[in-house]
Amino acid sequence: MLAVIRTIIERDTYNSLLYTILGGLLLLTTYHLMLFFQNRSRAYLLYSCYTFFSMLAYIPLAEGGFLQEISTYFGLDDGTKQYFTIIFNCLYFVFFAAFLRIRKVNPKWHRIITLPVYILMAAATLSFLVMRFGDYDLFFHLFKKSFIPLIAVQIFVSFSLLLRVKNDLKYYIIFGGVMLFVTSLIGVHFVRELPWINISRKMGDAVYYFGVIVENLAFSYALGYQQKINYRDKVTLQENFIAEMKKNELLKDSISRENEKRLLVENEKIKYLQEISDLKLSVLQSQINPHFIFNALNSIKYYILEHETQIAAEYLTKFSNIIRTILAASMKRELTLEEELHTLKIYIDIENLRFNNEMDFSIKISPEIDPTKVTLPPLVLQPFLENAILHGISTVDNKKINVEVEPCNNGIKISIKDNGIGRELAFKNNKNPVTRQSMGLKIAHGMLKNYFGAGAYDIKYVDLYENEKPAGTLVVVELPICKS
Repeated sequence: MLAVIRTIIERDTYNSLLYTILGGLLLLTTYHLMLFFQNRSRAYLLYSCYTFFSMLAYIPLAEGGFLQEISTYFGLDDGTKQYFTIIFNCLYFVFFAAFLRIRKVNPKWHRIITLPVYILMAAATLSFLVMRFGDYDLFFHLFKKSFIPLIAVQIFVSFSLLLRVKNDLKYYIIFGGVMLFVTSLIGVHFVRELPWINISRKMGDAVYYFGVIVENLAFSYALGYQQKINYRDKVTLQENFIAEMKKNELLKDSISRENEKRLLVENEKIKYLQEISDLKLSVLQSQINPHFIFNALNSIKYYILEHETQIAAEYLTKFSNIIRTILAASMKRELTLEEELHTLKIYIDIENLRFNNEMDFSIKISPEIDPTKVTLPPLVLQPFLENAILHGISTVDNKKINVEVEPCNNGIKISIKDNGIGRELAFKNNKNPVTRQSMGLKIAHGMLKNYFGAGAYDIKYVDLYENEKPAGTLVVVELPICKS
């Protein structure tokens, strides 16, 4: 039976089998190169290079046909076969290191796996060039003999590290790599001529082709399964976002119902409560406006499309938190200074998406002040920050906003400083004198008046200059301390 198989392969089907294998490798090269341009994943590019060099290595084996003409024209011979075989075996390690994201798991493991094969590829290229153009083949001959034991050691070390990686796809990589390594060894003449093997070159090549098929099936399945996982994660992310939006809608409905019940029961306080409710509702509407939501969601969408799923998920959480915080604050009469500053930080993080995180925002609290003991109306500071962003720093480089909280007389002083274009130029650029931002400041004044009383608070605006040129605006809000 073995003799019959050998006769069929060596006499009848060898060239057809070779053309089939090379055609399959060409399809895999093209397909994964297209996936790379679509997904920008380095693993697809490396796998495309891996299959491409595998194809180049075995083109010289063609007996007749256009491939033999190509080999003759480009000078592809046994030397190039050996060189390309070394290259694609080395690329295998770089590929699975990128595919399994070894660098993120352990940077030291990544260096152990990839650095030796980079050195091997450089040495192979140098000795091959010396042989091809310097007509001196000793170095390349010695390198070929040492390559198999060296790559065997590298496989043992790399696979021992792979077994410690928490990713089930590693088993496909290990299985495919072992199959290819074993079958490629049989293709080496001093191995296939051993007494217990003793097969011809073509039979050795046929065994290797079998290994190529099995290895590429394993790798292709692993890549396809990883793509399925990425798609599933993307769908889950979208579903979670929709679920959070539904929760916020339910929370908003619940708040509305609670407000109705409270207004019906507390008839004696109807005028006061109505005034507070109207102010808070106006603040809510001024914060969660279509423009803000549209810009924030577009920025988050950008990170999702760029496969920065971790960053996108982080900012989705922040976006959900600030909506929930603002909705919940509409039921409260006051927040602690700590809660207010935390809300401002989340708001700045969301707005900063539109500026590619170029905005430098800092909060400094004097050690003499305990932010958990100071209270103020909810969301009353946000309009000042929004005014600084929209009319101050939005058109300047090195955007900076600093918030500083210090003691002042019998209260606290909250300073909001920006390095924007200044109020005078902002007023000239603003073609609509009745803007949403001016309404936000008006609402802030009303809330401060209702909470602290008329004359109990003070707001000052200071125009900053540098070399007689506008250099920003300083807003100073002085508040009395009302302990919670």
